[in-house]
Amino acid sequence: MKCLFFGLICLFASLSAHSQIFSGTAEIEKTKKQGFYTYLPSEERISSIAWKEFLKKAGTVESGRAGSIVVLKAKIPTISNDPVALTSIITEDKDKVKLFISIATGPDSFIQTGHNKYREATEWVEEFLQSLSLEENVRIEEAKLAELKKTKIKQERLAERHIRELDSNKRQTDLLVKKLEETKVEKEKILANQEQNKLDQKASEQAIIDQTKKIESAQQKIK
Repeated sequence: MKCLFFGLICLFASLSAHSQIFSGTAEIEKTKKQGFYTYLPSEERISSIAWKEFLKKAGTVESGRAGSIVVLKAKIPTISNDPVALTSIITEDKDKVKLFISIATGPDSFIQTGHNKYREATEWVEEFLQSLSLEENVRIEEAKLAELKKTKIKQERLAERHIRELDSNKRQTDLLVKKLEETKVEKEKILANQEQNKLDQKASEQAIIDQTKKIESAQQKIK
Protein backbone atom coordinates (compact mmCIF):
# COMPACT_ATOMS: atom_id res chain seq x y z
CA MET A 1 0.00 0.00 0.00
CA LYS A 2 2.89 2.34 0.87
CA CYS A 3 4.49 1.55 -2.50
CA LEU A 4 1.25 2.39 -4.30
CA PHE A 5 0.89 5.67 -2.38
CA PHE A 6 4.51 6.60 -3.13
CA GLY A 7 3.98 5.74 -6.80
CA LEU A 8 0.93 7.99 -7.00
CA ILE A 9 2.86 10.85 -5.39
CA CYS A 10 5.64 10.41 -7.92
CA LEU A 11 3.13 10.36 -10.77
CA PHE A 12 1.47 13.54 -9.50
CA ALA A 13 4.84 15.23 -9.20
CA SER A 14 5.78 14.13 -12.70
CA LEU A 15 2.50 15.39 -14.15
CA SER A 16 2.87 18.75 -12.44
CA ALA A 17 6.38 19.07 -13.75
CA HIS A 18 5.47 18.24 -17.33
CA SER A 19 1.95 19.65 -17.82
CA GLN A 20 2.06 22.77 -19.95
CA ILE A 21 -0.55 25.48 -19.55
CA PHE A 22 -0.50 28.55 -21.78
CA SER A 23 -2.33 31.85 -21.87
CA GLY A 24 -4.38 32.47 -25.00
CA THR A 25 -7.68 33.40 -26.56
CA ALA A 26 -10.43 31.39 -28.22
CA GLU A 27 -13.69 32.11 -29.96
CA ILE A 28 -16.52 30.56 -27.97
CA GLU A 29 -20.16 31.11 -28.86
CA LYS A 30 -19.06 33.74 -31.43
CA THR A 31 -17.29 35.75 -28.72
CA LYS A 32 -13.53 36.02 -28.29
CA LYS A 33 -12.62 34.85 -24.81
CA GLN A 34 -9.40 35.39 -22.89
CA GLY A 35 -8.04 32.60 -20.77
CA PHE A 36 -5.59 29.73 -20.82
CA TYR A 37 -5.34 26.30 -22.37
CA THR A 38 -3.61 22.96 -22.13
CA TYR A 39 -3.52 19.66 -23.99
CA LEU A 40 -5.19 16.57 -22.58
CA PRO A 41 -3.86 13.00 -22.44
CA SER A 42 -7.07 11.39 -23.66
CA GLU A 43 -9.44 11.46 -26.61
CA GLU A 44 -12.00 14.25 -26.99
CA ARG A 45 -15.12 12.31 -26.03
CA ILE A 46 -13.62 10.85 -22.85
CA SER A 47 -12.02 14.18 -21.92
CA SER A 48 -15.34 16.01 -22.26
CA ILE A 49 -17.12 13.55 -19.98
CA ALA A 50 -14.33 13.73 -17.39
CA TRP A 51 -14.17 17.56 -17.53
CA LYS A 52 -17.92 17.91 -16.98
CA GLU A 53 -17.73 15.52 -14.05
CA PHE A 54 -14.83 17.49 -12.57
CA LEU A 55 -16.70 20.79 -12.98
CA LYS A 56 -19.70 19.46 -11.05
CA LYS A 57 -17.70 20.12 -7.89
CA ALA A 58 -17.74 23.81 -8.79
CA GLY A 59 -21.43 24.15 -9.66
CA THR A 60 -24.10 23.44 -12.24
CA VAL A 61 -22.59 22.43 -15.56
CA GLU A 62 -24.37 23.66 -18.68
CA SER A 63 -23.79 22.88 -22.34
CA GLY A 64 -23.44 26.05 -24.39
CA ARG A 65 -23.48 26.55 -28.10
CA ALA A 66 -20.87 25.06 -30.41
CA GLY A 67 -19.80 22.53 -27.78
CA SER A 68 -18.89 24.95 -25.01
CA ILE A 69 -19.05 23.81 -21.38
CA VAL A 70 -20.17 26.48 -18.93
CA VAL A 71 -20.52 27.00 -15.19
CA LEU A 72 -22.12 30.42 -14.72
CA LYS A 73 -21.44 30.63 -10.99
CA ALA A 74 -18.46 28.41 -10.37
CA LYS A 75 -17.38 28.08 -6.76
CA ILE A 76 -13.64 27.51 -6.71
CA PRO A 77 -12.39 28.55 -3.25
CA THR A 78 -8.71 28.45 -4.20
CA ILE A 79 -9.35 31.02 -6.94
CA SER A 80 -12.02 33.29 -5.46
CA ASN A 81 -14.27 33.61 -2.43
CA ASP A 82 -17.02 34.69 -4.80
CA PRO A 83 -18.50 32.68 -7.67
CA VAL A 84 -16.74 33.15 -11.00
CA ALA A 85 -18.02 32.75 -14.57
CA LEU A 86 -16.32 29.80 -16.24
CA THR A 87 -16.54 29.06 -19.94
CA SER A 88 -14.59 26.24 -21.54
CA ILE A 89 -14.36 24.17 -24.67
CA ILE A 90 -12.60 20.96 -25.68
CA THR A 91 -11.53 20.64 -29.29
CA GLU A 92 -9.25 18.68 -31.59
CA ASP A 93 -6.15 20.67 -32.47
CA LYS A 94 -3.58 19.09 -34.81
CA ASP A 95 -4.16 15.53 -33.57
CA LYS A 96 -4.20 16.78 -29.97
CA VAL A 97 -7.10 17.36 -27.60
CA LYS A 98 -7.13 20.95 -26.40
CA LEU A 99 -8.90 22.31 -23.32
CA PHE A 100 -9.44 26.07 -23.27
CA ILE A 101 -10.74 27.74 -20.11
CA SER A 102 -11.91 31.30 -19.62
CA ILE A 103 -12.50 32.37 -16.00
CA ALA A 104 -13.90 35.82 -15.40
CA THR A 105 -13.27 37.13 -11.89
CA GLY A 106 -14.81 40.48 -12.80
CA PRO A 107 -16.46 42.35 -15.69
CA ASP A 108 -13.15 42.79 -17.55
CA SER A 109 -10.88 40.55 -15.53
CA PHE A 110 -9.90 37.20 -16.99
CA ILE A 111 -7.33 34.85 -15.55
CA GLN A 112 -4.21 34.76 -17.73
CA THR A 113 -0.47 35.04 -17.23
CA GLY A 114 0.13 37.96 -14.86
CA HIS A 115 -3.23 37.65 -13.13
CA ASN A 116 -2.86 37.36 -9.34
CA LYS A 117 -4.86 34.11 -9.40
CA TYR A 118 -3.16 32.54 -12.41
CA ARG A 119 -1.08 30.17 -10.28
CA GLU A 120 -4.12 29.05 -8.28
CA ALA A 121 -6.12 28.55 -11.48
CA THR A 122 -3.41 26.46 -13.13
CA GLU A 123 -2.99 24.37 -9.99
CA TRP A 124 -6.75 23.76 -10.02
CA VAL A 125 -6.53 22.61 -13.64
CA GLU A 126 -3.57 20.41 -12.69
CA GLU A 127 -5.91 18.51 -10.37
CA PHE A 128 -8.08 17.68 -13.36
CA LEU A 129 -5.09 16.72 -15.50
CA GLN A 130 -3.80 14.39 -12.80
CA SER A 131 -7.21 12.79 -12.39
CA LEU A 132 -7.66 12.44 -16.16
CA SER A 133 -4.18 10.94 -16.53
CA LEU A 134 -4.92 8.33 -13.89
CA GLU A 135 -8.27 7.52 -15.52
CA GLU A 136 -6.60 7.32 -18.94
CA ASN A 137 -3.96 4.99 -17.54
CA VAL A 138 -6.72 2.74 -16.17
CA ARG A 139 -8.52 2.89 -19.53
CA ILE A 140 -5.32 1.95 -21.36
CA GLU A 141 -4.65 -0.96 -19.02
CA GLU A 142 -8.28 -2.10 -19.33
CA ALA A 143 -7.96 -1.90 -23.12
CA LYS A 144 -4.81 -4.02 -22.91
CA LEU A 145 -6.65 -6.54 -20.74
CA ALA A 146 -9.57 -6.63 -23.17
CA GLU A 147 -7.13 -7.19 -26.05
CA LEU A 148 -5.41 -9.99 -24.13
CA LYS A 149 -8.80 -11.60 -23.49
CA LYS A 150 -9.68 -11.30 -27.18
CA THR A 151 -6.34 -12.90 -28.07
CA LYS A 152 -6.98 -15.70 -25.58
CA ILE A 153 -10.46 -16.34 -27.05
CA LYS A 154 -8.94 -16.45 -30.55
CA GLN A 155 -6.29 -18.89 -29.34
CA GLU A 156 -8.93 -21.08 -27.67
CA ARG A 157 -11.03 -21.09 -30.82
CA LEU A 158 -7.93 -21.94 -32.85
CA ALA A 159 -7.15 -24.80 -30.44
CA GLU A 160 -10.71 -26.10 -30.81
CA ARG A 161 -10.38 -25.89 -34.60
CA HIS A 162 -7.13 -27.84 -34.43
CA ILE A 163 -8.88 -30.53 -32.37
CA ARG A 164 -11.69 -30.72 -34.93
CA GLU A 165 -9.16 -30.88 -37.76
CA LEU A 166 -7.24 -33.66 -35.99
CA ASP A 167 -10.48 -35.60 -35.45
CA SER A 168 -11.37 -35.14 -39.11
CA ASN A 169 -7.88 -36.19 -40.14
CA LYS A 170 -8.10 -39.30 -37.93
CA ARG A 171 -11.44 -40.26 -39.48
CA GLN A 172 -10.01 -39.79 -42.96
CA THR A 173 -6.92 -41.79 -41.98
CA ASP A 174 -9.09 -44.59 -40.59
CA LEU A 175 -11.13 -44.63 -43.79
CA LEU A 176 -7.95 -44.73 -45.86
CA VAL A 177 -6.52 -47.56 -43.73
CA LYS A 178 -9.78 -49.49 -44.10
CA LYS A 179 -9.80 -48.81 -47.82
CA LEU A 180 -6.18 -49.90 -48.03
CA GLU A 181 -6.99 -53.17 -46.24
CA GLU A 182 -9.94 -53.76 -48.56
CA THR A 183 -7.72 -52.99 -51.55
CA LYS A 184 -5.09 -55.41 -50.24
CA VAL A 185 -7.68 -58.19 -49.85
CA GLU A 186 -9.01 -57.40 -53.32
CA LYS A 187 -5.49 -57.58 -54.72
CA GLU A 188 -4.93 -60.97 -53.11
CA LYS A 189 -8.17 -62.22 -54.69
CA ILE A 190 -7.13 -60.92 -58.08
CA LEU A 191 -3.69 -62.57 -57.74
CA ALA A 192 -5.35 -65.85 -56.72
CA ASN A 193 -7.75 -65.63 -59.65
CA GLN A 194 -4.84 -64.85 -61.93
CA GLU A 195 -2.93 -67.95 -60.80
CA GLN A 196 -6.05 -70.08 -61.19
CA ASN A 197 -6.55 -68.64 -64.67
CA LYS A 198 -3.01 -69.63 -65.61
CA LEU A 199 -3.68 -73.16 -64.41
CA ASP A 200 -6.97 -73.21 -66.30
CA GLN A 201 -5.21 -72.03 -69.47
CA LYS A 202 -2.61 -74.81 -69.18
CA ALA A 203 -5.33 -77.36 -68.59
CA SER A 204 -7.22 -76.06 -71.65
CA GLU A 205 -4.07 -76.20 -73.76
CA GLN A 206 -3.39 -79.76 -72.64
CA ALA A 207 -7.01 -80.73 -73.25
CA ILE A 208 -6.75 -79.29 -76.80
CA ILE A 209 -3.55 -81.25 -77.43
CA ASP A 210 -5.10 -84.44 -76.09
CA GLN A 211 -8.28 -83.92 -78.11
CA THR A 212 -6.26 -83.22 -81.26
CA LYS A 213 -4.41 -86.50 -80.79
CA LYS A 214 -7.69 -88.38 -80.34
CA ILE A 215 -9.01 -86.89 -83.58
CA GLU A 216 -5.81 -87.84 -85.46
CA SER A 217 -6.00 -91.37 -84.07
CA ALA A 218 -9.64 -91.69 -85.07
CA GLN A 219 -8.84 -90.41 -88.59
CA GLN A 220 -6.05 -92.94 -89.03
CA LYS A 221 -8.46 -95.79 -88.23
CA ILE A 222 -10.77 -94.65 -91.02
CA LYS A 223 -7.98 -94.83 -93.56
